[in-house]
Order: sequence, then C-alpha cells, then structure tokens
Amino acid sequence: MTATTTTAGAEPGTLSFLWRRRLDRYPTGGERYARLVLAVLATVVIYYEQYTLGAVSTLVQTELHMSFLFLLTSLAIGNLIGAFGSLAAGLADRLGRANIVVYGMLVIGAVTAFGVTLVTDKWVFVVITTIVGVMEGMLLVATPALVRDFSPQMGRARAMGFWNIAPPAGSLLASAVAAATLSSLVSWQSQFMISGIAGIVISIIALFFLKELSPELRDQAAVDEGDRELLEARAASGQVQTHVEHPWRQLMHADVILPAIGFSVALLFYYTIVGFAPVLFTTVWHMDLTDANSVTAWAWGFNVLVSLTYGSLVDKFRVRKPWILAGAILCLGTQVYMLTLVGTDASYLHLAIAMAVLATSWAGFAVPWYAAYTETVEARNPALTATGLAIWAWIIRVVVFVSFLVTPFVVHSANTLVNAEPYVAAAKQAKEAGNPIGGDLARHLAEIEHASVSIIGEWRTWMAIAAVCAVALALTVPVLKGPWRPSTARRMQEEHDRERDAAIAELHAH
Repeated sequence: MTATTTTAGAEPGTLSFLWRRRLDRYPTGGERYARLVLAVLATVVIYYEQYTLGAVSTLVQTELHMSFLFLLTSLAIGNLIGAFGSLAAGLADRLGRANIVVYGMLVIGAVTAFGVTLVTDKWVFVVITTIVGVMEGMLLVATPALVRDFSPQMGRARAMGFWNIAPPAGSLLASAVAAATLSSLVSWQSQFMISGIAGIVISIIALFFLKELSPELRDQAAVDEGDRELLEARAASGQVQTHVEHPWRQLMHADVILPAIGFSVALLFYYTIVGFAPVLFTTVWHMDLTDANSVTAWAWGFNVLVSLTYGSLVDKFRVRKPWILAGAILCLGTQVYMLTLVGTDASYLHLAIAMAVLATSWAGFAVPWYAAYTETVEARNPALTATGLAIWAWIIRVVVFVSFLVTPFVVHSANTLVNAEPYVAAAKQAKEAGNPIGGDLARHLAEIEHASVSIIGEWRTWMAIAAVCAVALALTVPVLKGPWRPSTARRMQEEHDRERDAAIAELHAH
C-alpha cells in the first residue's frame, strides 16, 4: 500500500506552486538524488555568498576604513545574532523546510548583489551583512534538514558528504572567482555582485523544483530504501504519531549538546581560513592576494573531492565513530605541522599541500559526524530533526562569535600589517624622490617592522589554540549514538529488517 505523489495544490492554472511543495511519496533512486542535488546546490551558493567577504576582506578593510579589530568584532557580533536565526529555523519541523530555502535565498541574493555593493560606510556594511547573516543562519538549518529527509540512514553519510561539499565549495567559488577576476575587475563590489546574482538564479530554479516530504513521512526515521513501503503505508493510514511539544526540552541532552560543542570548537582554524586566509598568508608568508586565494582554493578543492567520495566508504562499513576519530587525529597532526611552518620560507607548493591535507581532515571527520549527529537526534525524536540541527547551528555560530572576538587580541599585529600598504608606498615614493623619511611616516614604518616580527609568534599562539581544540572532538565521539564495530552494525541492520518485514506483513493483514 503506497500513497500517490502530490504537490498539494500545484493544479494547472494556479499559483500554488509558489508555496506548496509537499511530496506524499518517499523518493528513491534517481529522483531522490536529483532532489538532493538541488538542496546541495542551494547550500553551495548560500555559502558562496557568505564567504565572499573572506576573499576580499583586505580590500573591504582598506576602502571602508576598517581596522582588523573592527572587522573581526563586527563579524563576531553578526555570527552571534545569526545564531538566533538558526534557532528560529527549528520551526522548520512544524512549518517545513523548502519555502525557507526558496524565499530566503531570493532575499539574500538580492541584498548581496544590489545592497552590499552600494555600501560606502563601514557601519552600514555591518548592519546589512548582519541582517543577511541572520537569514543565512535559518537557511543553513533548513538545507541539511532537507538532505536528511531524503536520505535513509544507510545512505546518510554519502548524502551528508554530498551536503558537506557546500561549505568548501562555497569557499572554493569565492576564492577561485576572486583569483580569476580581481585582477581585471579590481573592486571588492564585483565579487558580491557575482555571488548575489548566482543566489538569485538558484533561488528561481528552486522556486519551481524544490520539494519536501510531507510531515507524515519526514517525521519517521528511514534506515534504508527498503523502508519506503512501510513509511508510506504508515503515513497513508494515519499511524504516524509525532510528539513535537517542548522540542528543546526533548533534545537538551548530553548526546546532542556535547558532540555539537566538540565539533564546533574543532573547526576553530577552519573559521580562520574561511574568514581571514588572505590576512594569514599575506602577513606570515608574504603572498599577494591572488596567491593567497589560490592556496585556499587548492584546500577547498581537496575538501570537495573527499566529501564527494568519502561518504560511500563510511556507509559501506556502517559505522561512524571510528571515521570521526581518525579525522580528528589527522586534523590535530596537520595543524601541529602547519604551526611549524610559521616563520619559515615555506614555498607556495609546500603550503598548498599542507592546506590540502588539513582540508581533507576536516571532511574526514565532518562527513561521518553529520551522519552520526542526525541519527542521534533521530534516536530521540525523528520529528525534531530541524530542531536538533538548529541546536548545532546555534552552538557553532556562538563558537564562531567567540573566535572572531578573541582573534584580534591574539593576532593584534595583523591590524598594522593589513593597513601598511599606504605607508610602504609613501616610503617608496620618498626614497625614489630622494626625500628623507621622518615624522609620522617614520613612526608608522617602525610599527610595521615591529609588527612583521611580532605577527609570527601571534599566529603560532592562535594555531596552537586551534590544534588543542581539535582534541575536543575526539573526546565527544563516544557520546554519539551508533556502534563502533561493523559486525555490530550488521546485526542491528538484520534485526531492523526482520522488524520491518513483520510490520509490513501486519499492515497487509489488515
């Protein structure tokens, strides 16, 4: 017994397709992958828009007269406010996910392309990007919830690996587009215009094609595609009973909270790379902006490649925890190695390889972690998946808030070096003209020279803190639901199959 597919009101000649996106049938095969592709594509563009600032942060600082401290503080506050947008997205368990994505993307794209690009004041820039950040916080809960809805647990790591390409792919797009176009387009506004238009285009595509499961289907946990008949039969017969009262109280438990904290702090250096890779590579290894974005692009390229391929391997062994732990260990080791490169004359290739390995480790623990975390939430209440993801998103944004707030006090010399170009240029002109260098210019040059020495120790301190934070992830792995051994996972699968077959037989008997 199966239900028929409907889109609840998408009759010819009506405009109901603008808001009604319901699927009463659990998609499988090519249809399921197509719906996953659209959800992931939307997420890639959302992250692209979010990470555009990181690719041109030094240009924005210079033109809008921002200090490094001002930029980091404003980003910190934006992430804190955006955290509450993520909490609000927990309503997607009751109101649905798809419309949040479609119309949220449309607004963000329009503001990014036609609002941010007109800004000439740093305070206006902060206000607009903060408002956009709140909406992005909502979308970045709704999209993984959609991915979870369309992926049974036995394919969850592959689906979440697919979704995990979104952050690195967004960063890759931001870095690659900047590296390819900044030399000709020059202005930082051009990058926001490009990413905003991309957001508008994808939102229009989503308007026509993005769908979501009916509440009766999404509020059940699917272990594999063989559960489809049972899920649809229960939904059609009205047997699905959901308990969404007091959602926060239901999920405020150690197995939900602690892993979210461990995962969030383990990505401390990731946030640094996303937001300030140009600052790091230009102040420590004296790269120009194009090379800095190019090194970052290599890192995100490897992260995308691992995310696309790694999930299938994780699903094959049917366990998550050993893979998360292995990724955390690789992350720790690579960060320690990168710390030793600070203060050396490491080549472009050397840094690109180190960043590629580090980005690989991020995908190495993130892909199985997303699968394990959503399955842990499902074990408590599958009807509260978006709420569980909202808790994770709130925690991760609070951690980003703290990191952005603390970074300028640890790496305080970066502010002097980021704003050094006018003084260096003035000194060069004075030298070419045979004029003496004195007064304020001499003082600024002395500060720049001192900062060039101090920055090495400051970045070492920050990278050491980030390495220690990677340990937190390893410590929280045992709290997640799920077995450590593949043999145990196989026995659990066999037991589930027997229970499913018995339930289907009972439904047919009635």
